[in-house]
Amino acid sequence: MKNKTYDKRKLRRHPKLILLLILLLQTAIPPSLSAMDLMEAYARAKKADPLFGSSIYEHEAAKTLSKQGRSLVLPRLQISGGTSRINFITAPVTYVDYTATTLGVQFSQPILNLSKFYEYRQDNIRETIGDMKFAWAEQDLIVRVAEAYLNGMAAKDSQELVDTEKKAVLEQLERARRTFQAGMGTIIDVRDAEARYDAILSKEVESKYNFEIKIQALKRLVGVEPDGLSFVRGDLPLVVPEPDSLESWIETSKKYNPTLRYYAYSIDSDKEEVRKNWGQHFPSVDLLAQYSKTNTNNYLETPSLTYWFVGVQVSFPIFTGGYISAKVQESRAKFEQTKKTYENVVLDNTQKLTEAFLGIKASIVKINTLLTAIRSASTALQADKMGLIAGVRTMIEVLNAEKDLQDFRRQLGQARYEYIMNTLKLKLYAGVLSEDDVFVINQWLQTKQEGLQTKQEGLSVSFNEK
Repeated sequence: MKNKTYDKRKLRRHPKLILLLILLLQTAIPPSLSAMDLMEAYARAKKADPLFGSSIYEHEAAKTLSKQGRSLVLPRLQISGGTSRINFITAPVTYVDYTATTLGVQFSQPILNLSKFYEYRQDNIRETIGDMKFAWAEQDLIVRVAEAYLNGMAAKDSQELVDTEKKAVLEQLERARRTFQAGMGTIIDVRDAEARYDAILSKEVESKYNFEIKIQALKRLVGVEPDGLSFVRGDLPLVVPEPDSLESWIETSKKYNPTLRYYAYSIDSDKEEVRKNWGQHFPSVDLLAQYSKTNTNNYLETPSLTYWFVGVQVSFPIFTGGYISAKVQESRAKFEQTKKTYENVVLDNTQKLTEAFLGIKASIVKINTLLTAIRSASTALQADKMGLIAGVRTMIEVLNAEKDLQDFRRQLGQARYEYIMNTLKLKLYAGVLSEDDVFVINQWLQTKQEGLQTKQEGLSVSFNEK
């Protein structure tokens, strides 16, 4: 006891030694443990994902639609001019060669044009539709990144579980061989352990390639291959949805889900399309003004002539071959089609929302049940191992117990990933998913480097406390 006290005092007197120990521990951390967390993956995906990049430019294009629509009802001013040399080959003597010049300024302002007015309103709605598409693209990116990231984590977990099971089976195989050579075991135990070991080798290859595939899928989103991945904390918070009412989430989705709002605005846009085509049946009235200056008239040179006029132009479509009526019928049919599509999208979104809502609750129950099963399986495995030593258990029973334990651990990891994904999807289909949720989910994950740093911090704190 005195020696320990002396050592602690010695360390306390040498803070530089403590710092050196911590630095040595930090430098001992392999570079691969510096994992890319979920927040970093999401930030990289916002810059590297081609699909999201495409949606950014699509949104930029949509922002111009209201300006395009407004231009239809605003005045137009146009200046035109020209100069040309006219040389006569055959003509009366009064026709002499000359240089013709013209200059004109035209002004027009729609006074009454129902078709353009409804098109202006339609373009404003189409810009809002573009906003909804981009809002969905932002939320969809979060889910796609999280899904790819968690798939990579699941594949990594599977690799580690296979490796653990491989070591356990190899240990039992070597034990079976030793006991058989000593004349205390049977060849059946050896053959069974060998078969289990060969099967594990096959699973090891499969898990390795599956991990590579998942990492490449994540790389496609983030643009770089991650140096490592996080793992789910053992204290993963299991919380039921708030509010704990499916109907409330459905009502929220109708208000905020970008896809539902996209189709709702599409109905309004198609309604304006009907009105725009219908408006072509009516006359249009425009205010016109023009200033002109020229020195030519019917190919004859004249003194410079300058004039201006102001007037009203009325245009009335009497007969267009049935085109306008056909366009109205087409737009009405598409309007009804969009309404039915909206109904289907609402039902589809409600179904997915329900699956995510119930999936969260099912995952919580499943996780708690599997935690209990793992504790029981671990106890049973230890009992079987002791029973094998005592001669009351067989090698096959120990291998089966080991397999059951690893299966439960694999199911637990999958259940945790399902819980996280259902949490994200519930907010996605409700239309309230944001970057804040990425931050929250990232707090549920931990890199191996963070775990080692926590231990180092605990070590330094314990020194300081002494």
